[in-house]
Amino acid sequence: MMVRWAWLFVLCGPGLAAATPPTECKPLSLYCMELVPTAAYAGAKASLELARPASAFGVAVTRDGHQRYELVAYVEGLPAAPQGSVYMAWVMPLDLDPVVRLGRIENGRANLGEVAFNKFMVLVSLEDSPLAMERSGPLVLRGRSPSSRLEPHDLFQVSAFADPAGSAGRGDEHGDGAHGHTAGATGWPMPAVHPGVRMSTAMHTLVPDVAPWVPETELAPSGDVAALPEARPRETLYLTDGDTLTLHAYPVRKRVGGRDLAMLGYNGQIPGPLLHVEKNVTIKVTFKNDAPFASSIHWHGLRHENRFDGVPGLTQDPVRQGGTFEYEVHFPDAGLYWYHPHHREDVQQDLGLYGNMLVRPPAFEALPFASTEEILVLDDLTLAPDGNVPYGREASNYLLMGRFGNVPLINGEERVILRAARFDTLRLYVTNVSNTRTWNVSVEGHAMQVMGSDLGLYADPVWEESMAIAPAERYTADIVLPSAGRYAITNRVQSLDHTAGVFFPEVDTLGFVVVDSVDVNRWASRGPTPRPRMDPMVDYTLFRRALARTATLGPDSLYVPDREVELFIRAHSVPPLVNWLLNADQSWFQPVEWTGTMPMMNWSTSGRQVDWVIREPSTGRENMDIDWTFARGSTEILRIVNRRDSPHAMQHPIHLHGQRFLVLSYNGRPVANQVWKDTVLIPAGMTADIAVEFTNPGQWMMHCHIAEHLEGGMKMTFEVE
Repeated sequence: MMVRWAWLFVLCGPGLAAATPPTECKPLSLYCMELVPTAAYAGAKASLELARPASAFGVAVTRDGHQRYELVAYVEGLPAAPQGSVYMAWVMPLDLDPVVRLGRIENGRANLGEVAFNKFMVLVSLEDSPLAMERSGPLVLRGRSPSSRLEPHDLFQVSAFADPAGSAGRGDEHGDGAHGHTAGATGWPMPAVHPGVRMSTAMHTLVPDVAPWVPETELAPSGDVAALPEARPRETLYLTDGDTLTLHAYPVRKRVGGRDLAMLGYNGQIPGPLLHVEKNVTIKVTFKNDAPFASSIHWHGLRHENRFDGVPGLTQDPVRQGGTFEYEVHFPDAGLYWYHPHHREDVQQDLGLYGNMLVRPPAFEALPFASTEEILVLDDLTLAPDGNVPYGREASNYLLMGRFGNVPLINGEERVILRAARFDTLRLYVTNVSNTRTWNVSVEGHAMQVMGSDLGLYADPVWEESMAIAPAERYTADIVLPSAGRYAITNRVQSLDHTAGVFFPEVDTLGFVVVDSVDVNRWASRGPTPRPRMDPMVDYTLFRRALARTATLGPDSLYVPDREVELFIRAHSVPPLVNWLLNADQSWFQPVEWTGTMPMMNWSTSGRQVDWVIREPSTGRENMDIDWTFARGSTEILRIVNRRDSPHAMQHPIHLHGQRFLVLSYNGRPVANQVWKDTVLIPAGMTADIAVEFTNPGQWMMHCHIAEHLEGGMKMTFEVE
């Protein structure tokens, strides 16, 4: 069914509410908690929906990484409260401190506001006054958050998988966090054990079933890393219509974590050159491949000609080592884009093959003036004492969660210093090129005004404490700097110790914003009315049209999606211990897995043992067997279901090539902040509806942008004709 934007606007105005859920939750729901009545109120039924609050991002968290939920109560069967008394709801963490007053509750629907505790309980009491600020009345209803189901692993059962003889020489037998030991005769060094998590000896029996691919021996002549050319910082190339460029991929040497690593760079740079162009420019790029893998360049987010999309086996043949390919790259939309390989990107991209493209619109489409601009690229590397932890040779490893790095990088470095003056507006253009990590980036003491995302501009800037950015996403945010000082740029998350069943905070310091005192002459030289900068956003005319396209679900789901797929994992030959852990961890899943706290389990699993699946329920077809065709100029609604019942359900950043879309809703709740996207983050157990504008003819790919999930098969193609 072809959906017209006008049809969406008529049926789906902003005032319509989401469908009312039942007062009973589905078993093991991640986003609903049942409230159980006490004996005196046995006839009552109630539940709380853990809805997604308004956010500029695919997941809503606090600056410290606590998951945010909008609590919506649905109640029936409560007897009328005595005159003057009220039913009052309270929320608290499991240790009962602090106790937060949510507000009155009665039969029907009530919005109780936001909660941001890792594990919490909700109590409803009968209070003598609506002004009660402390709970003192009798208990009426009570319930615990879905995250409260998280319990420690049964270490007695885990120990049954231990093989003391087989684990000899395989690493740290006490689980004390040592790194880098060799796993028997396999040649695999152990990955770094997460410093905040203890692991049982049984974990040291796990080894990938593929051979290791070691960058230091594969990229450096005779294993001599010092012989490689040193990687350089990126250069900015200002290109105009008809210009030509060569991007040459080859091995380089880069110092990270106090050691010299063998890596890859475009033109010897990490990140690769920043391509600075204006909207509607076309350039020609010669790609020369001297990386050890066949490769290509995918121009992520561009709606340009299909034959230059850079997908081996679909739009072009892979470029073998020593080969070249000529790309014609057109920039039809202003925005922030990036380029990277689309073959074994779990290795090539991770080792440094990535770069940005900044496409400026005409001046009249610009954002407000920003005195300072910085382009930031987020990445991480997985290091052991001898260098980069090897990659799987015959197939990718780290197939469960993706390859989490233990050394965060920003613009290819371990620290970045951004300089600005007091009263400046600092504009950040941020891209996440990590294999799997979703970041939660903030600047100490400052909120940010999120202006835009992948291909577009928000209708109204969105104030946020931090930026939650998934792999392949881009965001643009302004930070006003009223005071001189030195402010840390941090990544703050709530990590999960699966073994103990507890959360713990993690903070990575990525650098600093140094704000100097005002230079009066500097400001005076600008004159009273500085000309606006030309910033990478879609034009306002297009975006005003997009506002009319915002769709929400009405009380009875006023639209039906045109197509639907579901996302899950199929683990068919994993070791028994891994299989046991996959089953043991199904009581609850984090909406986003923020860090790699199960490195052995993750590292040891390869693409020979695991399939990541996109499945079309209506036909049963999976991945590359799915057959979708769309008419050029049509707009259709796709529903993407991240199945909660999957073993190891986790977030998936889903990327559509060659098109743009709006995210309409999560779990039936409308998305208030609309922006043109090419990548959508879908948290575990969530359903996302997106409206895709199919304007670009050809065969295109849709896939998860966790690199190891892509290598594990989580991809499909569609045709626009």
